[in-house]
Formats: sequence, C-alpha cells, structure tokens
Amino acid sequence: MIDFHFHAPVKEFLDFLGEFSEPAIKYFNANVEIKELKGTLDHYESLGIRRFVVLPIDSTTFLGRRIPNEIVKADDRIVRFVSVDPLKPNAVEELKKVIKEIEPVGVKFHPELQGFHPLDERAIKLYKVIDDHALTVVFHSGTSGIGAGVRSNIRLDYGRPIYFDEIAVRFKNMKIILAHFGWPWTEEAIAISLHKPNVYLDLSGWAPRFIPDVIYKNAKRLSNKLIFGSDFPLISPERWIKEFGEINLSQDIKDRILKLNAERLISD
Repeated sequence: MIDFHFHAPVKEFLDFLGEFSEPAIKYFNANVEIKELKGTLDHYESLGIRRFVVLPIDSTTFLGRRIPNEIVKADDRIVRFVSVDPLKPNAVEELKKVIKEIEPVGVKFHPELQGFHPLDERAIKLYKVIDDHALTVVFHSGTSGIGAGVRSNIRLDYGRPIYFDEIAVRFKNMKIILAHFGWPWTEEAIAISLHKPNVYLDLSGWAPRFIPDVIYKNAKRLSNKLIFGSDFPLISPERWIKEFGEINLSQDIKDRILKLNAERLISD
C-alpha cells in the first residue's frame, strides 16, 4: 500500500497547528503525539504500507510558520513532496531551487492555510514551473478541519474544487490531486476528476465509514482516480485500512485505491 497523505508526527507539525491545535484535534477526535519518524514508518510498514507521501507546508507569509521541506529526506520510504509559499516574493526561485536540491515527485499546496486563491497570479507562476517538470500537486480542497471553530482569516472558498478545473486546463502536464475530495463540494470534485484526465481525488482526512456515499456510488467510474491517504496523525492508518476493508467494493477497485493508482502517479 501507499499512503498518499501523511504528516510527520514531529514537533514542527504541532508548532504549525499552533493556536488551531486543540480545536483540530477535537475536530478529528484524534490522539496526536510527537514521535520519531523512522519508528513511525517502521510501524506502518509492518501493517503493509510500503511508501509514504510525507507533506511539508510553507505558510511563512500567512501564518508565519512552516513544516520544512528537509523532513522528506529523512527516509527512503518517503515519496518526496515539497511546499513553497506562493506569496513569498522569491517563490519561483525558491521552488526551482528546492526542485533541484530535493528532486521531489510533487508539491503540496494548502490554499486556505497558505492564504492564497488557487488562481492567484503568484501561484500561477509556480504552477508553470511544476508543469514544466511534469510533477504532481496535492492541493487541499474542501473545508478545513484546521481552524474550525476558531476566529481566523482562513477562507474556505479557496478550497472550492471548481477553481482546479481551470488549473487542469492550463497545465496539462501537472497531475492534480484534490485532497479530501472537496467536501462539501464533493460532486463538483467528482465531476472535474471524471472530466479532466490529470485530476485525481484522495480519500484522506475521513474515516472510510464516514466518506460520503456519492464517492462509493461512483467508485467504479472513478476506479483509476481515487487514492488512499490517511491524513496521519489526525486519522490513523490502522483505522482507515480496517474500515476500508469493510466497505462493499470489489477487490480490484480496492487494490487500485490502496496502491495501483498511486504507484502509477509516482512512476509516471
């Protein structure tokens, strides 16, 4: 299996959550502990997860904090993704530099927590670099458990799936993964992923028994577009895998979701 949405349970992760930490943990009903990354990966490898997309995030401009890119170099089991703050004046140069130094498979953006509209021209300049390298992008989409119930400047509109349709048209070499399937605009996300060959949906951040039925009802049509991600440590892979095993889908579709679709994205 490949967990395509995994956060390192390190001090930087809790530091990044900051004032949103307690409400987020409550929102997800999670038990978040700081742990050593290698031991964490060892544990989940023993459960059958062989690769992990560990997602850093740079929100220096909007929130004044970041989970550094260097964390993805910690282990060979990590599928390397990096993050650059689109609002930084030198964002394009920084992205080119980090691509050269880290050689990532992809880039992570969280428009809501980075404080930018997905079609902001500053972000568009970064997409051009990503498209030139034919990399994969994980975009947070839909609502945000981070910041839920807390007064903030976080705008949920920045997670609307429809904006990524325009990005998919403009940047056809860029593979786009809409994390969390855009809930509550899930049907919008499904329509885009069915229409655009370079758009996929990850199922992270939701325990499988709570994933909206519309995903499962369209699972056959989406069989090459759905990707397993846990959102660890906010959702445990143990729980995700156990509950997913109880979902009434064919084994072929489950195999694609748990491994084959992600494998194709990583190898392309």
